[in-house]
Amino acid sequence: MRLHLKIWRQAAPAAAGRLVGYVADPVSPDMSFLEMLDVVNEGLIRKGEDAIAFDSDCREGICGMCSLVVNGVPHGPDRGTTVCQLHMRRFKDGDTIVVEPWRAKAFPVVKDLVVDRSAFDRIIAAGGYVSVNVGGAPDGNAIPIPKDVAELAMDSAACIGCGACVAACKNASAHLHSGSEIDTPRCRPGIRSHDGRDRLRQGLR
Repeated sequence: MRLHLKIWRQAAPAAAGRLVGYVADPVSPDMSFLEMLDVVNEGLIRKGEDAIAFDSDCREGICGMCSLVVNGVPHGPDRGTTVCQLHMRRFKDGDTIVVEPWRAKAFPVVKDLVVDRSAFDRIIAAGGYVSVNVGGAPDGNAIPIPKDVAELAMDSAACIGCGACVAACKNASAHLHSGSEIDTPRCRPGIRSHDGRDRLRQGLR
């Protein structure tokens, strides 16, 4: 595959940024989106040019570090999929793909596609941590959980703290992330914060 890319390049937080055109060729349909960017960077390095800066860590769809906006959609066109799990077979030969960083005041650009997401770190740190005194392994059905509550708990626990909700929101709001931080403990019976305080009530004040 041969793809035309328009990638946001910005040398520093205070520098002016712009979309720069690149050609990705050859691209295998089996590559992930980040592997495609690796190929582009290898070509830039061979030519003595500055590689495109972007975040990644696990590349398994778990950590949420691969925070990119692909064609105007955070994490790209596949629902419930991070950029590292987005594969190039989702695109067609000759397609033009626009790649940008998260667009939110709370996530200032550090360089190119890398943003500072320490605002999320502060939200997570403010929640403390939880500990559960479960004793021995309980029977799975010992505490009956209504299905709607179980579904809500799973939806909240699915949040990986990537920031896509902020990037997608016109107001750059983190309500989805904050809501999951509040909802997850609330849906688990027997969970208390390490200092005994009711984190749910504090979060709702």
